[in-house]
Amino acid sequence: MTAASYAWTSLPSLDAARVYMSVSFYDGLVYVVGGCDEMGQPVSSLEAFDIASKAWIKLRNMPTKRAAPIVAAFDGKIVAIGGVGSTQAPVDSVELYNIGENKWKRLQALSEPLMGMASFLKDNKVHIFGGMGVDTNPRDHFKCFAIGSSGEKWQAFPPMPSPRYSAQAFYKNSKAYVIGGRQGKIPVCAFEVFDYDLRVWVKYPDILSKRVFLCYAMTDNFIITLGGLKQTAQQGFSDTCEMYCLDQCNKGEWQTNKRIAIPTKRGDFVSCTIDNQVLVAGGLGNGGKPISSVELFDPETRKWKRLSDMPRAHSTCGSIFCAGKFFVFGGITEEGPSSTCEVFELAETSATSG
Repeated sequence: MTAASYAWTSLPSLDAARVYMSVSFYDGLVYVVGGCDEMGQPVSSLEAFDIASKAWIKLRNMPTKRAAPIVAAFDGKIVAIGGVGSTQAPVDSVELYNIGENKWKRLQALSEPLMGMASFLKDNKVHIFGGMGVDTNPRDHFKCFAIGSSGEKWQAFPPMPSPRYSAQAFYKNSKAYVIGGRQGKIPVCAFEVFDYDLRVWVKYPDILSKRVFLCYAMTDNFIITLGGLKQTAQQGFSDTCEMYCLDQCNKGEWQTNKRIAIPTKRGDFVSCTIDNQVLVAGGLGNGGKPISSVELFDPETRKWKRLSDMPRAHSTCGSIFCAGKFFVFGGITEEGPSSTCEVFELAETSATSG
């Protein structure tokens, strides 16, 4: 990927300003689910962006208003699990949207209200890790949600060694990689891997530095931690970049130095992996305001490139990489919550500015 071959394009806006929404992709449509409005209240809205027509479709609202639910799209359906409800506490709601019928239905609730779970979709099953309960304590849950001919079903797996919420989970080669997170306001540095074949957890070396509001990325060969707010908030946002080579299994060491540091210190930003390189965009800088800078990291050469800025400076955005494009939705600008949408894509196929 060359910097010159990609560009940002503005898209038509969301129906309303939103933060803490969840985003999923299915059959040419990007679904934006829930979130918080300009007053900080959870919403139940569901919108879909049609990539081909570059237009938004307003769909039926969820039964439950909530922000940051776990959302996955598969087999003509979208499932929304947990999240933050109208009382600003976790919810136990599990709801299923039938795309063809434009209808939601309530499913059996979680065993307890949860927010901040990590997740991924594997074999049309939603695997969720950890979370925070109503008592604000972290959980060690590891569960799988599936829908079969006999209805929905939950399967329990061996719990995580380290309880936490706001972690990141990746799936690769029959293993679940769960990294980082929080216990209350304290960052968790744990890096743990579940082997689905052996059904055991393996502890990998801890992340080197404690941060919150950071991003994690996975390439073919590396797990990477990026930026974030240092454990003592007065120290500001970090330019830290740490790399772990997956070929070493649990016997390796994290690598970091100033040469691979992010050019712009930031937290609460968005990132994605494109062609085994890691893109970071927007977020909050140490000036206390949203930033628009965009940078690309190649872990093989260990070099950063500065790319064209985002059309607008914003943080706390929803995002997804799908269909070869990186979509960024809503978030917070200097003026407050935003409904703006942007896409990072090949310049020769860029959409007309909305």
